[in-house]
Amino acid sequence: DRTTAEAEALGIRERVSTFTTEMGPSSSNRIHNVHLMADYIDGTIVKPGARFSFNGVVGPRTAERGFREGQMIVGSLLLPSIGGGVCQTATTLFNNTFELGLPIVERHNHSFYISHYPLGRDATVSWGGPDFVFRNDLQNALLIKSSYTDSTLTFSFYGSSEGRRVVARTGPQVNWRAPAPSYAYDPYGIPGSVRTVSGSNQSGFDVTVDRTVYARNGEVLRKDAFASKYIAVGPTTIYGPGTSPPGPYFVLPPPE
Repeated sequence: DRTTAEAEALGIRERVSTFTTEMGPSSSNRIHNVHLMADYIDGTIVKPGARFSFNGVVGPRTAERGFREGQMIVGSLLLPSIGGGVCQTATTLFNNTFELGLPIVERHNHSFYISHYPLGRDATVSWGGPDFVFRNDLQNALLIKSSYTDSTLTFSFYGSSEGRRVVARTGPQVNWRAPAPSYAYDPYGIPGSVRTVSGSNQSGFDVTVDRTVYARNGEVLRKDAFASKYIAVGPTTIYGPGTSPPGPYFVLPPPE
């Protein structure tokens, strides 16, 4: 939709960053969803000063839009959900913008640690909930391109390099928390039911990743601290309607 002159004026001349994540153990539905979201994002142009919103670009994850059932994280549980795999896509984008030194406007970590993502550098999103947002503070536009296989996802940004240098340091894992029982309330479950789902027995901890972004001349453009707090995952007892969980609890969403 652009003339040659308009396209050239965007200043998109070279690849300025790229990042790849591993799919890890994935169902065919999850792989399909990751590929579909990558296709929705592919070709997006973010002009100077503009913001990129993951939810705004990808849109709702529904069966009508081609998404299949996967899994989503709710509290300490993995539950069936249309659109599983969304956090793989958001995490890959986050790391790309992290390495390019762009301002991160909104980023949230997963509730529990997922080992095939860089420590403290994951990003979770959900439709109507947490989003991933970054801003293009470069002088020229950015073009986002995607590529993938059944085992990897890659995003590459194209623009004009400004010679930035990013120095990152991952701090120690602190405030370790042992797995303990947790509780959930299922308003859509069988009345009076009580059932327990065994957890991964994974410990919880906190970690902070510091980032310093330098301009070509050595000037510090920004310093960021990305803090992540991962819960411990023990057994979860789920209570149906008409029951009372004995302690603090989270509420399950309606079934898809």
